[in-house]
Amino acid sequence: MLALYQADVLSEEFTAGARSWLAATGRDEELLAFAKKLFDSTLLHMGDIDPLIEQAAQNWQLKRMAAVDRAVLRLAVCELHYLSETPPKVVINEAVEMAKRYSTAASGSFVNGILDKIHKDHQKSRKDETQKR
Repeated sequence: MLALYQADVLSEEFTAGARSWLAATGRDEELLAFAKKLFDSTLLHMGDIDPLIEQAAQNWQLKRMAAVDRAVLRLAVCELHYLSETPPKVVINEAVEMAKRYSTAASGSFVNGILDKIHKDHQKSRKDETQKR
C-alpha cells in the first residue's frame, strides 16, 4: 500500500524505483512476490479499477479522496477482481484495517462501504454472466 501511495503522489518518478523499494523492505520471499504482483497488477489495471471506485463512491471523485484511501481502495479492488487467492472478506477486512491505521478515523467505514458495494456488484455481474451461458 505504501508503494502504491508513493507512486500515486510522486507519479512516474517513483514507480520505476518502487520494485527496488519493495525488495528492500521485505525478507519473506513469498510475501515479497505477492506484494510485487499486487503492486504491478494494480498499476496495470488502474484504468479499470478507478471507474469502479468512483461509481461505488457516490458523490466522491477519486481525485478528492485522501491519497491513502485511494491507494487502499485500488489495492483491494485489484485483489478482489484480478487476484483471487485471498477470500473477499479477508481482502475487505485488511483494507479497512489499513485505512484505519494509516488514514483518518472515518476512513475505515468509508473504505468498507465502497469495497462492499464493489464486491456485491462484481458478484452480481458474475452470476448474471453464468446464467446467460
